Amino acid sequence: MNKMMTKLQRFGTIRQLHTIISRETIRPSSPTPPHLKTYNLSLLDQFAPDMHTPSVFFFRNYKKSDTNILKKSLSQCLTHYYPFAGRLTTLPASYINCNDEGVEFLEATNDSLLDNFLHKNEQDETIDQLFPYGLSSTARASCSKLLEVQLNHFAGGGVAVALSMSHKLADAATVANFINHWATITRGGSPVNPCFISSSTSNEIRMPKLIVKDIDKVTYATRRFIFPNSKLNELKDKVISMGAAPMNPTRVEVLTSLLYKHAVSAAKTKSGSFEPSNLSVAMNMRNKFVEKYPETAVGSIFTWTTVKLVDSGEIRLSEMIAEVRKAKMELEGIRDEQEVVEKFANTSSSLQGDVYYSSSVCRLPFYEVDFGWGKPVEVIIRIPDVEEKTLILMDTPSGDGIAALVHLPEEEIAILQNDKEFLTYVEEV
Repeated sequence: MNKMMTKLQRFGTIRQLHTIISRETIRPSSPTPPHLKTYNLSLLDQFAPDMHTPSVFFFRNYKKSDTNILKKSLSQCLTHYYPFAGRLTTLPASYINCNDEGVEFLEATNDSLLDNFLHKNEQDETIDQLFPYGLSSTARASCSKLLEVQLNHFAGGGVAVALSMSHKLADAATVANFINHWATITRGGSPVNPCFISSSTSNEIRMPKLIVKDIDKVTYATRRFIFPNSKLNELKDKVISMGAAPMNPTRVEVLTSLLYKHAVSAAKTKSGSFEPSNLSVAMNMRNKFVEKYPETAVGSIFTWTTVKLVDSGEIRLSEMIAEVRKAKMELEGIRDEQEVVEKFANTSSSLQGDVYYSSSVCRLPFYEVDFGWGKPVEVIIRIPDVEEKTLILMDTPSGDGIAALVHLPEEEIAILQNDKEFLTYVEEV
């Protein structure tokens, strides 16, 4: 009973600070034509996880009268992105019923200042309340809705536009393209129309998926670390001096390898022994196929390329980068999605030990979003509460570094936060 009361009191405190003031369903401004009513998911969409991917965009300048404009432009945007106004069929889904049921648009007030949400080094319930239905929308599986939106007004001015998009039809590139499309319409501009890559049939495939696990088994935490370009250049020079690294490794490559090395070290320190581990790096496949997909292609058009670490020797960053680069090259000029799926299945079936999933959204236009209020002062991607060791890299607002979100078991995060060698490259707070 005491635990239940504590939970209720905590929830009540959140709701007192954050209040939903309106709910509205936004439908496409023009009905979806009959021949587009069924959208068959591509093979890559079908193997994407059944969960929502949340992101939130913070803006300082906003006028309350802009809310209706925002809703109207969303309606116009959904005419172009019509599957997002539909519903997934019974999961696991093979197609979307494009029935124009619409997108739920929530509006909320928050008693906190916008600045209280910026530059946070951990993700917690204060961030979760900015999303539709709080934490449940960021982690839930088996949800038929593909998109939900919440507009949050802060005390003292400013807003946060939060999106919760289904991973079944949206990877990071799709999220960035969608919100820029919406923002361009809001400003009265002419956006680039999306390109849809649907399957010719609705045959369902059975594939291994990143699943939402029981979070009561192991408590995970997410921490944010900032790596300035000056430190990343220093790290790059160090890696090159080691030898065996590919020519001119990128900031993302050196940082991904650094994070993986020290995350594995933290796991070894916690357990007292080495366990085989794997680094799986997300790859945008739009420009990898023989017949290239346009960058505006909608969907979860990505796959994982995996490097295995099976011995207990020290991880050399230069060698790790070389292995990741080699694995990426194997995806160049790939024939079609079926080949991608088969490669993923073959690799997944042979993995042993921990898997660290790494994804970079650097250079995607998240900080180009402009609804007419100026560009966002910060963008946060919320890592769902899953028992998957996860690393997400994104540009800092100023572009002078990379912000890394690290999602690990709490004990391993605590060890990482006290790793002196790792902290050498982290910006001091």
